[in-house]
Amino acid sequence: MKGSFRSIVGTLVAVLLVLAATPAFAAEESKLDTYLDKYWGETRSVKVIQKRLFQKEGRLNVTPYFGVIPNDDFYTYYPMGAKVGYYFSEDLGVELTGSYIFGSESDLAGFLRSDSGFRVQTEFPQVLKWNAGLQGLWSPIHGKIGVFAWKLFHFDMHLSFGVGALGTEVSDNKGADKQSRTDVAGSVGLGGRVFVTDWAAIAVDYRHFFYAAMERLGGVSTPAEVTFGFSFFVN
Repeated sequence: MKGSFRSIVGTLVAVLLVLAATPAFAAEESKLDTYLDKYWGETRSVKVIQKRLFQKEGRLNVTPYFGVIPNDDFYTYYPMGAKVGYYFSEDLGVELTGSYIFGSESDLAGFLRSDSGFRVQTEFPQVLKWNAGLQGLWSPIHGKIGVFAWKLFHFDMHLSFGVGALGTEVSDNKGADKQSRTDVAGSVGLGGRVFVTDWAAIAVDYRHFFYAAMERLGGVSTPAEVTFGFSFFVN
């Protein structure tokens, strides 16, 4: 009996000690959880993606630009001009473009003019001089891109469809008779902007033009233009 009584008393004392210690352990655990949450919360903090930095709807923008037309056999062209655009919504807009086009003869043209070339002609028949047009813009893609943890940039991408005019200078094989010519041209393209602020962006565009070549050449000419510019939103 004495042994049983002692066992019961020992068990009760142990239970009481455990119950007494539980609040202390719980308090310590609560403090530990608080410290861990604070530590991991700071360590694992994630920057929240903010709302779109820029708004295009109802705004006008002006984009000075320069570029290159590299796909002509006899010339490499360098357009320089400006674009003026207006957005009816965040996704839809129109854009007027105009540029003067500088030309530089290609290596092939230099070879044909040289004594070692074929010397089949002294003037190449059709040379680009200027471009003007109206494009419709559709911007289905908007997004953000992060540069490590340093900066979050906003961007959009658009498709363009347009019509306009290309000015050329045409000549006969001997270059004796040069005339200015204007052709109706269509264009399709793809472009994008990376917004530096809510009023300025870096702009890149690719556009492919289609127009009828002069009669004796026949077919369709298809200059491809890549341009770079800085776009300013003025309202």
